[in-house]
Amino acid sequence: MSLELIKDSFNFLMIAGILLGIIFIISALFSKRGRDSSVLYLVLVVLFLTLNNLQIVLIDTGLVKVNFFVSKLLIPWYLLIFPSFYSFLIHYLKVEKKIHSYILIAIILFVIEIFIRIAFIPYFLNDSDNYFVAKYAQIEEIINALLTVFLFVKAFLLLFNYSNLYKEVLSYDNIKWLKIFMSLGSVIVLLWITAIVCNIGKVINPVIYIYYPMRLSCSVLLYWIGYQGFFHYNIMTQRIQLREVIAEENRSNNKSLNENASIDVSNKENSFLIIKNHIEKHNRFLDPTFSLEVLATEIKMSTTKVSNTINQNSGYNFSDYVNQLRVNKAKKYLIKPEYSHYNIETIGYECGFNSKSTFYLAFKKFTNTTPTAFRKSST
Repeated sequence: MSLELIKDSFNFLMIAGILLGIIFIISALFSKRGRDSSVLYLVLVVLFLTLNNLQIVLIDTGLVKVNFFVSKLLIPWYLLIFPSFYSFLIHYLKVEKKIHSYILIAIILFVIEIFIRIAFIPYFLNDSDNYFVAKYAQIEEIINALLTVFLFVKAFLLLFNYSNLYKEVLSYDNIKWLKIFMSLGSVIVLLWITAIVCNIGKVINPVIYIYYPMRLSCSVLLYWIGYQGFFHYNIMTQRIQLREVIAEENRSNNKSLNENASIDVSNKENSFLIIKNHIEKHNRFLDPTFSLEVLATEIKMSTTKVSNTINQNSGYNFSDYVNQLRVNKAKKYLIKPEYSHYNIETIGYECGFNSKSTFYLAFKKFTNTTPTAFRKSST
């Protein structure tokens, strides 16, 4: 494959990404949560990435003719991408009052670099192959890369080592998608560092193609995090609202569930009533981490006795028994018009399921239909 064909393929994919970025920005800003700080920072991530890719594509495709000075000193939009993501992260995790965002430092550095370009214009605008301009561009990229690596490490440590700072968020989102992003992002950072090192001695004519894998993978990953971030933030805010509704409803229901406090555990039927009342009265089935071992510990029975009692009296194993309660709970919220604005995944999560796929499989098993079809048939 020729270098020209590689370049054309790269530009085509970049153009597709730019269009996706524009669609995301418009959709996010005009959504209900378009003014929330987390969403706005997420929009900035995609915006700066889109602007950076746009200027690269315009020049690479020849749609915009530039001289040596401009080609070396493009607007450094990429400098603002990761600081914006880092700001999104600390707002999403609700630790913005504990963690400095560094977005102001990035903006100041960005402004300084723009002023340097303006100051250079009278001296180097018409020069070709100017070593001073090329060297400055190289040093500037290294400085910007150092800031990005610094923030990347800070974000990595926050996600993986300081989960105690965002325990509240973990009750609504396991942030696995963020950890995946950071793990994949480390590969992109290494690709960037590799490209810089490989070109350290090629000041005037660096090898541009070495940046292509990094640029393309970075674009894909950042557009992906834009979608995931918006989706998960929407789910999380809905879960917070719905959990308050469910908690209030449970408080009302629990007023009529105060009997059966001391029942003879030796009787099989009474043992099942203890299990049933404990699970339903305390809404233990709403906890996605609820397990047979946890239940046995809470009611002071052996796991074997709990398992056998549930099987003999309900006809289900522990997992199916709990999932049936979760499905019945979800059906209530899917069928009522006042809950129609809640996302189906939100209802599934708040009824005790830990993933969309688990929710859909269990719902299909006990109702012979999907949550989506059930909601439509109930309206």
